[in-house]
Amino acid sequence: MLHVVWPSDVQTLDPNEKFEFVTDTLAMNVFEPLVKYDRQMAFTPCLARSWEIRDGSVWRFRLRDGVLFQDGSTFTADDVAYSIERLRTLPDRDIHRYVSAITEVTVVDPLTIDVRSERPAGLLSVLSYVYILPKKAIDRQGEEEFFRAPAGTGPYRIADWRKGEFLRLEAHEDYWDGPPKVPAVVFRVVTDDEAMWTEAKRLAPAIVFSPTASTWSAHRRDDGFELVERPGLAVHFLALRISGGPENPLSDVRVRRALRAAIDYKDLASVVPGDGSFPASQFVPPAIVGYNPALTVPAFDPGEARRLLAEAGFRQASPLRFLTVTGGGPFSRKIIDSFVAAGVAVEEVPVSLEEFEKRSAACDADLFLSGWICSTGDAGELFEGNFYGKRSEARSCGYHRDEMDSAVEQIGRTLDPAARRDLLQQAMKQVVEDLPWIPLIASYDRHALTPGVAWETRADGQLDLRDVTLR
Repeated sequence: MLHVVWPSDVQTLDPNEKFEFVTDTLAMNVFEPLVKYDRQMAFTPCLARSWEIRDGSVWRFRLRDGVLFQDGSTFTADDVAYSIERLRTLPDRDIHRYVSAITEVTVVDPLTIDVRSERPAGLLSVLSYVYILPKKAIDRQGEEEFFRAPAGTGPYRIADWRKGEFLRLEAHEDYWDGPPKVPAVVFRVVTDDEAMWTEAKRLAPAIVFSPTASTWSAHRRDDGFELVERPGLAVHFLALRISGGPENPLSDVRVRRALRAAIDYKDLASVVPGDGSFPASQFVPPAIVGYNPALTVPAFDPGEARRLLAEAGFRQASPLRFLTVTGGGPFSRKIIDSFVAAGVAVEEVPVSLEEFEKRSAACDADLFLSGWICSTGDAGELFEGNFYGKRSEARSCGYHRDEMDSAVEQIGRTLDPAARRDLLQQAMKQVVEDLPWIPLIASYDRHALTPGVAWETRADGQLDLRDVTLR
C-alpha cells in the first residue's frame, strides 16, 4: 500500500463541484472525462475513443463500449448527457462557467453523443475536466446519498474518507484499461510542514506531495528520500479588488501599475528558499499555449511607482486590506513593505486558511495572494474562467472589459491552432496591461519519495496514481 502525505484535504467527493487542485487529484483517479491530456499536454482518448467536429459548432464523440462504473453499472451516452446537463443547471459550481457556452447535448445512440457549443474551439479543454457520473445510480439514490461513496469509471474507487484525516482508495479491478499497479493508496492529511516528512518515513512507502520550499531544501541531503522536481504550471499572483468605482483607488489602472513597479521581483523571489521560483511576466508559464514571449517582467522602479500614484491623484481614506493566511511566512510581508515604501498604506489581515478561502472567493479584501494552474495546457481556460465579464461568477473582483469579452468569444470560435495561439497572446497582452491581477512568480513542482517508490511526474503537476510503481 502507498501513502501520499499532503497538507490539505479534498473539499468534496463530487468531482464536478470544485475546480481546485487537491480535489481534482482525487477526482482524476476515481472519475474520468471524455477526453484528457497526456503527459505531453496533448489530447488523448478517455471515455470517448474518438471525436470529430461537425458543422463548425458540434463535436461528435464516439464512446468506449464495455466500460463499467465501480458499482457494476454500464457506462453509456445517457451518463455523459446527464453529467453535462447537470452542470449547466448548477450556477454555484466552479465548473459551470466553462460549460455555459454549451447550447445542446444530444444522445445519438448509446455510444454516440453530440455536444453543440457557441465556442467550439475550447470545448475539448472544457470537457477534459467534466467528470462523468452514473445517471441511474444518482436517480435511484439521490445526490446526497450517492456522494457519500460515489462511483466513477476510473482506476480507483473510494473505500473510506475521514475528513481532515485520510482518504483511502482501492483499485477498481474491472477498470476498462486494466487494474492499476498499486492496489491501495491512502492520502493522509498532515498540516505541519516538518511533520509531513516524519509521517512519510513512518508510513513508507510514501510520497511527500508538494511540501513547502523550505522543508524541501532542508531535506536535500536526507538519505531517507529521493527529491524530484520539474517546472510547474502554477503562476502566483496578487489579486486586486478593483470594483467600487472611483472611491476605490485600485479601480484606477495607474495605481495598479504603480503597485507593480514598486515590487522588487528579484528580492521577492529571494524569500522562497532554494532556486525554486522565478519572476512571472504574465499569468501562464512558457509551456502553456497563449504564453506571450513579448511580455517581460518590469524593472523595479519605485520612482515610477510614485510618479504614477501622483498622476492618478492617489489618496487613501484607509489602508488597503491585505488578506493573508496566519503564519504564511515572509512572502506577503515583502510585498507589503514594497508598497509602503512607495507611499501606499497597507494593513495585513491574517486569517485561518478556511476563512481566507471564503473571503478571497467573495473578494472581501483589497489584496490577496492567489494562483492559477492552466492544467488544460491552454490559456483559454484562464480567460474564460476569470476575465469573461459577462459571467457574474468571474473571479477577477470587478474587472470587465467589453473588448476582453469579445476576445474570449473569438478565441472560443477559432479552431485553427496558429490563429488561436495569436489571439490568446493578444488577450494576454491586454490583461497584463490592465492588471486586474499582478503576476508575481512561477515555480517548480517539488515532491519527495521514500525508498521503493518510483513516480514519473507530469507536466501539469497532477498525481495520476497509474504513474506510480512500488519496487
